Order: sequence, then C-alpha cells, then structure tokens
Amino acid sequence: MKPFGVELVIGALSIGLNYGATFKLTTTSLLKDPIPTLSTAVPALFLGHIMLIVLSNVLRGTPNKALKSVGYSILATLLSTGVLHVLTVLFGAPLIEKIPNTFLFSSYLSILTIMPCFEALEENTWIKVFLQHSPTTTSEIFAYTQAVCALSGAWIGAIVLPLDWDRDWQAWPISCVISTYVGHAVGVMAALVWSSVKALFGKKKSE
Repeated sequence: MKPFGVELVIGALSIGLNYGATFKLTTTSLLKDPIPTLSTAVPALFLGHIMLIVLSNVLRGTPNKALKSVGYSILATLLSTGVLHVLTVLFGAPLIEKIPNTFLFSSYLSILTIMPCFEALEENTWIKVFLQHSPTTTSEIFAYTQAVCALSGAWIGAIVLPLDWDRDWQAWPISCVISTYVGHAVGVMAALVWSSVKALFGKKKSE
C-alpha cells in the first residue's frame, strides 16, 4: 500500500479511536466526571494506538518491524508522560492539588503526540523531522503535523482556564483534553492537505 494511503487510513482510524475513547466509551461524561472518564479513556487509547502501530507496519509490508516499533513507542510514551507532567505543572497546573487530573491529562497528551509518530516515522528520521523541522515525505508530514497540532491544541485549551466565566468545562483539565483531541484531528487534516499540495506541485514540476 502506498504511503499516502497508509497514512490516510491510519490517520482516519486514529481520529475515530480518539473520539470514541474520549467521548463515547465510558458511561461517564468528560464534562461532568473528567477523572473517571480519562481513567477509562487513557488505557483504551494506549491499547488502540498500539494496534494502529502494528496495522501501519502491516500495511507498509514491514510486519517484522511492528514489535520493535511497539516497544519503542511504549517506552517513549511512558517517558514523555513524566516529562509532560512536569512541564504542565511549570506552565501553571496545580503542583499538589489535582495530581490525578494532571497525570491523566499528561498521559492523554503523550499518547496523542508520541504514538502517531511511531505509526508513521522510520527510526532514522526523528532528528530531521522534529529538530530540523523539515518533514519531506508523506509519513514525515503526517507525524509532524499530528504532534505539533496536538501540542498546540493543549496549549490553546489552557488559555480559557484562568478566565472567570465559571463554566463546567473550565475545570482542569477538560478544556485541554478537548483541544488536544481537536488539535490532533486538525493535524491529520493539515497533513492531508500538505501532502496533497506537495504531490500536486511535484507532478507539475516533473512534467
């Protein structure tokens, strides 16, 4: 299967997985009971994205690399959860109060940021894509936009937290979870547009 088709299928499935796990899987509501909801959603997302990593390798014709990719993705996700927890506190999340809220949000953000990269990237392209900010292939573009847009969404969602509107969805970390989900979905759609435009202009140049 061609890279564009693989990334499109995996991207669409990941949006559906994220939506189902966040808003439809549990009997509780994210707006009313964020902790019980995320306590169910995070493990479901974790397992679901592991399956997507395996599926992406199968679709690319490299099933022998699936186990290695899964192992690295689990390690990277666990490590980034700790890093994101610390960064979230430094950016204003409660240090002592609501530790479960912060940890679950950090886990949620880590899964939606890190695991899609393992669904798309080769081992030797991380520096080029994220440190040099120069994704060129379809897989690199999909990995880059999903990670950047999910992180941007999380940051945008935090803007409304200090406002004195007294809305239910301003409770930590509801708005950030929603905006992270939206950011990831926007990243998939942005990658689709970016890759399509790149392919179109590449064909015109070759002609």
